[in-house]
Amino acid sequence: MDRAESPQGEKPNQSRAGTMPRYVQVANELRADIGSGRFCGGQLPTETMLCDHYNVSRFTVREALRRLQAEGLISRRRGSGTRVYAGNPASRLPISGIADPIFYAAEAHCDFDIIGTMTMGPVKAADLGLAAGSRWIQLAGKRRREASGPATALTDVYIHVDFASHVAGLRPGNQSLFSQLARSAGFRIGRVDQDLRAMAAGSREAIALGIPRRAPVLRIVRSYRDTGGRVVEVSVSAHPGDRFTYSTHISAD
Repeated sequence: MDRAESPQGEKPNQSRAGTMPRYVQVANELRADIGSGRFCGGQLPTETMLCDHYNVSRFTVREALRRLQAEGLISRRRGSGTRVYAGNPASRLPISGIADPIFYAAEAHCDFDIIGTMTMGPVKAADLGLAAGSRWIQLAGKRRREASGPATALTDVYIHVDFASHVAGLRPGNQSLFSQLARSAGFRIGRVDQDLRAMAAGSREAIALGIPRRAPVLRIVRSYRDTGGRVVEVSVSAHPGDRFTYSTHISAD
């Protein structure tokens, strides 16, 4: 439960409407704006601008931003402003309100190559939860914390062949591929399914990530569905155990 004293006599547990704290109202409005894609991949207005827009104190704005940061929707750094993560709240992991920092696209750099169109064989299809014989465009890449730093993940991405015309427009960098695809193709991500499993690095992972063969890695498979439930993208990432930490933040509010 959030509890803090505000400057200028403003009470954080009391809203002007009488029931909902004002900082919760501001957080809800900002969350809705982020969900609509208004700030996707960009910057939020400054604290001063938000104070003026909502006619509230700096304390209220900071409390609202703190909540959004705890949900993993924004990143705040002194001197760099408040950056919005790609995607909308519905595209984040549906784990009972737990913020999931695995979506670190805004904090990492991704390079990839387009491998080509492939048909899912029965073994791979079963592994990824897809239909055997379905056709997908495969991309292969690496993710780094910095463009010139060591790879933090080896990633294969499979995009449904229906979106082939949008693949050429995907760009490397810190904008996630699924948010680029959604924006280009004009759909919204309605659900993300994620499976995590510990495994030993094979030859491919060892060479690409510069780690010993059989070293521990975390394998993460994510399936991105549109609002109609159709799988539009699947990503398979292997993260070296010494370069990746899975963290969750649970709010008691």
